[in-house]
Amino acid sequence: MAKQADQFRQFIEVEVLKIIQRLSETTDITEEKVQELSQLTLDLVKPGMGIEELYTNAVKLDDLHPELAPVVHAIMEAYETHFEHKAIDQVSSLIKSGNYDDAHNMVKKVLSFKMSG
Repeated sequence: MAKQADQFRQFIEVEVLKIIQRLSETTDITEEKVQELSQLTLDLVKPGMGIEELYTNAVKLDDLHPELAPVVHAIMEAYETHFEHKAIDQVSSLIKSGNYDDAHNMVKKVLSFKMSG
């Protein structure tokens, strides 16, 4: 399972890099903004995390940076498809552990993802 988690982490990092590259090519993104997006990714998505923790943290990437929404969409799709975990299970786990705000935010993202798919 650790190998799958590492592959998922690398997938997330690559998706963020793709967005940063696209923004660099199509907008006037500042170096500071690039550093901010990179640091956020490194802060939220760390080696050694399990798949569920990676997912929970990664869907927060666009909370303050809407330009990362395509990454969150790709992460949700990969999580649902490749790991056969259902986001609703993660929401249930968050609720059981008392993380109501995180559960609420994840439900909104899941619904948005499902409605756009």
